[in-house]
Formats: sequence, structure tokens, C-alpha cells
Amino acid sequence: MKDTNSTTDSPVPHEQVDQLTSDGFLLLKHFDDSQLVASVLAVSERRAQAIRDALGGRDIGIGSAAGFEEIVQRSPGRWDVPISMAEFGLNDCDLPWWSLITTVLGEDAEHSFSGVVSSEPSSPAQFWHTDSPHLAAEHLGPHAINVMMALHDVPMEMGPTECARGSHFLTNHLSNPALKIDELVYQHLSTTPALLAKDTDHHEPERSAKSLAAGTCLIFDDRLLHRGLANRSKLTRHMAYFSYRQKGYVGNTHFEAQRSVFDAAD
Repeated sequence: MKDTNSTTDSPVPHEQVDQLTSDGFLLLKHFDDSQLVASVLAVSERRAQAIRDALGGRDIGIGSAAGFEEIVQRSPGRWDVPISMAEFGLNDCDLPWWSLITTVLGEDAEHSFSGVVSSEPSSPAQFWHTDSPHLAAEHLGPHAINVMMALHDVPMEMGPTECARGSHFLTNHLSNPALKIDELVYQHLSTTPALLAKDTDHHEPERSAKSLAAGTCLIFDDRLLHRGLANRSKLTRHMAYFSYRQKGYVGNTHFEAQRSVFDAAD
């Protein structure tokens, strides 16, 4: 995985756009504002604890439809808590990846949602999945991009995100009838990098995962096959995320719950 650099004041390097286009992901390792990273971590921990306290002992299943508006269990022990940019005290256009986002998605790119994903100790690896499906049988440019920022050092034992390089070209259920949309977007045991290449002329996508220093950002196409690895450490892993979309794109698989943790218990 190639390291890259970016600033909000200079043009986006062609290498970044090329890598995101070809591999479906890239790392930005320049984001070394330790004070800002610490602030995002503090907000994330505070908000996540408040939501877990409000949840109490109520049961919560796996997946967005089984969760609440304020919290989703993406896989066992892996909690997703949405947090607005106002709560974070951030502005998208001031962030160092914004120029890349607008270069790829268009100057009118929109913020979709943001928050924190926390992986508890002993949480298992996720099943491979995409975050949204392709929109046409032919391969189009991305309709959504995600930025995941490490809020502390994330060694391999803490389970960083693993990506299947170039898999965004192969996850198109509209051009490959062997693929099932629900098994791509909703985590399923049968969905693997090997499945994407089965009975095709393509090679199985290479798997890539690296330890992350605090402030490192993983940026990836929403259609990329990826998964969070198992947290084998004794500490909770926190990753903030910031998701963006082309103007007019509407997805419905990220947060589907119609109930709130602040409603009266069932």
C-alpha cells in the first residue's frame, strides 16, 4: 500500500486519484494534527458512552435494521455510533482530504454521515462486505467514498481494516449474476475475494491490511470489498469515519433503524 500526502491548499496529486481509481483505496499518512485527533477521540468516546448508557441492557441484533438510530452493531462487538460534524466541531471543507473528495465525486459532493466505529477486545473479524451496491451494469466512477481515521495507533493485533485491492471492479451484481446484492452489502459467510473471481477471467483480488499510526486515514470506494479484522488486543479500537456521496445519490443500507435508544423501552 503506497503512502501519499495531501494538503487542502495544493492540487490533489494525480497519484492519489489514480490509486483510488485502480485499487479502490489509499492511505493518507500526513494528518498529524495530534490535538485534533485527540479531540475527535474524546468526542467519540463521550458520545459512544452516552449512547451505550441509554441503550442499557436492551437487546440489539447485528446490522443496521436491527439497531437503533443512534447505534448499530455491525458485527459482534463492533459498535457504530453516528456523530455529526457539528458534534465533532469540524467542517468538511477544512479537512485535508476534502480536495480529493471533490475531485473524485464532483465539486458539489455532499457529506453523508460521520461517526465512530469501536471494536471491543476479542471481537471477531467481520465477514467481507461492500458498503453499497453498484448502480449500473457498466463500471462507473464511485458514487460514495469513505474516510476512516485512526484515533490512536492501531497495530495489527487491534484489527485494522483489510481491503481487497481492485475489488470494486468485481463487486457488480448487475454484471455478474453469481453475486447476490444482499450477501455483498449485508455481511455473509460466503462473500470472499475468491468469490468475485470465480468462473471469471479475473484473478482473486489481493488482500491488504496494515497497522495504522494515529491520524492515518484510510480512504476507500464504497463498493470495495473490505472487512474489519479481529481485535486480539486488550484495548478497544476506535476509528472515526467520514462518508461522502455524489450530489443526488441516496443510499438506504447504512442506517435503517426506525427506533431510538431514547424511546421508552419496549
